[in-house]
Amino acid sequence: MNWDRARKYTVTALVLLNIVLLAINLWTSSEKRMTAEQKADIMGILRKNGISVSCELPDKRAEAEQLILRRVEFDYLKLQKIFFENKDNLKRIDATDKVTISNNTQTLTVEGAHIEYENTDVSAADKAEAEKMAGDMVKAIQGYFGSFYRYSSDENDDAYSFRYTEKISGLKVYNNIISVSVYKNGGMRLGLSYLQPGEHSGDKMAVIPCDEALFAAMPRILEYEGSDKELNITSVELCYYLKQIPDDEGIAIPCYRIAVNWDRIYYINGYTGELAN
Repeated sequence: MNWDRARKYTVTALVLLNIVLLAINLWTSSEKRMTAEQKADIMGILRKNGISVSCELPDKRAEAEQLILRRVEFDYLKLQKIFFENKDNLKRIDATDKVTISNNTQTLTVEGAHIEYENTDVSAADKAEAEKMAGDMVKAIQGYFGSFYRYSSDENDDAYSFRYTEKISGLKVYNNIISVSVYKNGGMRLGLSYLQPGEHSGDKMAVIPCDEALFAAMPRILEYEGSDKELNITSVELCYYLKQIPDDEGIAIPCYRIAVNWDRIYYINGYTGELAN
């Protein structure tokens, strides 16, 4: 047997196989992405209806599972460690589904799945100082909760504000949000909404492409916003969202989060295209 010739044939066969596999991979990948023509079509339809788009549109046709979110019984001793450096003179008031812990300058209120914290003893801050304060607060919170990532920040005449959310399997969970406002003249306020992420529920299912989600959202946007004012879609992303805060546990659905004029948010069910909020 000619081993040199056999080796050459084997190498040639492997090269051809890799070329075929690469071609198949590129072909299937292209099928899972929204084309430039599809983007142009949906943007044209929106524009004809008075809605402009000023953000990048996700073009990947994704698959995603549902996510179980569970109600949490907050540990008040842990919360005191996070928010109160000085544990002296703390007062606690218990009411139905609401607990308030405070001293002369700080107040922590826990109600259902939501925490509010205010500290009037924080010095006046510029933007850099405010950003560091907010980051330090989130870092302390992450020791007891999940990993949070900043997704927006803004400034008005009174305060610098920063917002953070958790990510599971690469998707933001918009039920889990930390918002921090540091006031320019002194003081800080923090809000935390949190549900404990559990295991995924069910199999991965195909998510509708972004153009279908926008087309489904369009009549709802026009219905709620009206067609007599300038409407601009400022962000579109796939995320997890659960509309109703559960008594025990609920299932978060992959949804497209569509922001109109920055602060009006619409969630579109990623499986059905129905409005989810």
